Amino acid sequence: MPQIDGYIEQIVELLGDARSEMVTQLASSMAIVRDSRLREGLREIATVDLDQEFLISQLNNQSWLKVGGNGHALDRKRQPGLSAISLDEVLRTRPAFEQLMQDSMRQTNAMRDAYDTLDPLFQPSPMQSRSNFLEIFEWAPLLEQIAYKSAMRVLQVLDLLRSAVRIELSAGMGGAPASLQLYWQLIHALGQLTLVASSEEARPWLSEMANSFVWERWTPSFALLRERTFWLAAIAARSAAAFGEPVVESYLKQFAQAEHPMMVFDALFGLSAIALANPSSKDAILAELRKLRDHSVALNRNHSVYLICFESAVRVLSKVRGEQREFRELHWHAGSANGMATRAALVGDPTALSASGEYLGFSMLQFVADSPHDEHFPRFPVRSAKEISRGKIAVAFRRAWIAEPEPPTRALLN
Repeated sequence: MPQIDGYIEQIVELLGDARSEMVTQLASSMAIVRDSRLREGLREIATVDLDQEFLISQLNNQSWLKVGGNGHALDRKRQPGLSAISLDEVLRTRPAFEQLMQDSMRQTNAMRDAYDTLDPLFQPSPMQSRSNFLEIFEWAPLLEQIAYKSAMRVLQVLDLLRSAVRIELSAGMGGAPASLQLYWQLIHALGQLTLVASSEEARPWLSEMANSFVWERWTPSFALLRERTFWLAAIAARSAAAFGEPVVESYLKQFAQAEHPMMVFDALFGLSAIALANPSSKDAILAELRKLRDHSVALNRNHSVYLICFESAVRVLSKVRGEQREFRELHWHAGSANGMATRAALVGDPTALSASGEYLGFSMLQFVADSPHDEHFPRFPVRSAKEISRGKIAVAFRRAWIAEPEPPTRALLN
C-alpha cells in the first residue's frame, strides 16, 4: 500500500534521528566511564589534579557526569565546588579529542552497548525486561529530555498513521492490517519514551516546558490516555505526576474548557494522579474539584461523563492513603513477575465502568502511585504478539478512534 510505505519512510527517518541522538549521548558517557585514557584527556583539559573529582556537562548542561576519585555519578544539577568542563564544547573545538572519543566508543563497545540498551524503547516487541528498563533509567538525567523530544516525534508519526489505520479497518482488511500492527508498536514506544522522562527529579524542566505555551489539546497525560488501555494510562498517570503541582492550574483550565468527554476524563485523571503522587497537594486539588462540581460547568457537556468522572476522582482522592498493593481487575500484584504488563492491562479499557459505577482508570491510580517505575515491565521480556491477539488490538483501536453509530449505553467515552 503506497500510503503506508510513505509513512514507514517518515517513521524510519524520524525515529532514526531520535535514536541516533540518544545512542550517541549514552555511548559518550559509557566510554568516559569505561576508558581511563579518555578520562585522563578530559582531566588535562579541566586542569585538575590526578584523582581529583571533576564534572563533565552534556547537552547544554542538562546533565553532569562526575568522574575521578571513586567511581562516577550522574546528576541534573552542577555540584558546587568542583571544576567542570563542557563535553559539547570540547568535541566542537578539539578535533583530535573528537576522534579519540569515536575510537573509545568503538574500542570499549560503548556504541554497541548503548544501541542494544536503547533499542527496546523504539521497538518494544518483545516488551523489554524490568532490568533493561532500570539500566536505561539509571541514565535518566542524561536521556530524559531527548527521550521526551523523541516521544513527540513518535506522536507526530502516530497522528499521520492513524488515518491509514482507520481506512484499513473500515475497509474490512482483516483483524490487524499492516498499519495497525505498526501503530500498536509505536504507541508502546511512545509510552516507554515518556516513562523515561517521568521522574519527580525531572519536574523543573518538565514544568518549565509545560508552562511555556498555551495548552489547547495537549496535557502531560492526554496523548497516552486517549489510546484507552490500562498500561498506557498508567504511564499517562506517571507523566502527570512528574509534571506535578506546577501544572495543576492548567489542568483545571482544561477541565473547565473541555468540550469532548475524553478531555473531561483526562483532566480529572491527571489531577487525581498528581494529587496521589504528591500528597501535599491532595487537599487543595480536592477542594478545587468540589468547587467546580458545586458550580457545575458548561450546559452542553455530556453530564453523565462529567458526573461519573467527578465522582470517580473524588472517591479515589477521599480514601485514606494506605498500602493498596493489588488491583484484581488487571491481575496486578506488588512484586509480581509480570508487573503491570499483564494481558488485561495491555488491552483493557480504563474508561470501563466498575460494578460500583466508577471508571476503572481512576481505581488503579493509587496502585500506580505506590509502585516504582520498573514495575510497568515484566521481569523477563514478553513477546506481545504471543500475548495479544490481532482481534484484541483492533478492538482497542476501534474503541479509541472509530465512533460507533449508536454507542452502547455504558460506553460513554467512545
